[in-house]
Amino acid sequence: MAEINPLQDYDLINTLTFASGSGTCDIRLYRGSGTAYSGTVYYRAGTSGSWTSLSVSGTSTTFPVSSTTMQVANDWNKSGNHYMTPSFYGQSTNLTGIAMSQKAVVSGVVGDFFMYSFALNCYALTSLDVPDISGVTSVGDIFIYSFAYNCSSLTSLDVPDTSSITSAGDHFMRTYASGCTSLTTLGVPDTSSITSVGSVFMTDFAQYCSSLTRLELPAVGWFASNNVDWSVPSGRLNNLKGYVTNSTDLSDWQALVTTGNTLYTNYIRSSGDVILELPPIFNPAIGRRRLLL
Repeated sequence: MAEINPLQDYDLINTLTFASGSGTCDIRLYRGSGTAYSGTVYYRAGTSGSWTSLSVSGTSTTFPVSSTTMQVANDWNKSGNHYMTPSFYGQSTNLTGIAMSQKAVVSGVVGDFFMYSFALNCYALTSLDVPDISGVTSVGDIFIYSFAYNCSSLTSLDVPDTSSITSAGDHFMRTYASGCTSLTTLGVPDTSSITSVGSVFMTDFAQYCSSLTRLELPAVGWFASNNVDWSVPSGRLNNLKGYVTNSTDLSDWQALVTTGNTLYTNYIRSSGDVILELPPIFNPAIGRRRLLL
């Protein structure tokens, strides 16, 4: 998850890692619409020094890649509840990692198209951070839609902290990890506070994730009484397991492995494939981690 640094220059800084410090990188902006927005971002080589401003418009703006580590920054430039967010759409071969840093946690109401297509078709990505939205209480349509679509080199992908969200618009986290064919570990969003959702909620969330073996499961939340098809491939049957870290959640998820429930629909069909895995704790006296008992 994104680090929080209240002293940084801009609301959001993305630290990009490239296989080669040459060529160009595409960038788009979205704010409240699926039509590319015109706005200003800032970039620099490395992680310190002066910034260069860049006017971004349409779908063909690029900036020069002069180092294997670059930073791209922007302010949220809000219009009402709509945030301006970047997309590195289609950086298919050179972009290998994205880390995030925010000036503050995103909180309150978030409008439409937040983080839309952020890393879509970035085929070479092996690491991808997620924003810190732990203070967000309500989201509009197309929320984090296609965030990592076709990031086919990723092997693990977290989800943002959505535990404070009470209502969601249409297409919430749709196709979030669709096409991530190398993905073995995928987080599931925390829906424990959600009381209402729009249409197409989390549809195709894990579509074509043909290597999945592990789902990180939070509190059961919305899924306790709502069957949601994440489009997990049928070949994951008997290969995919869900892991909870809180013993109180274990039986809730195990109850969803029967016909008509979310885990059954997504090819976890045995209660034995829902596993309690307690997180390690650090014992400073011995300098190593041990499992909670």
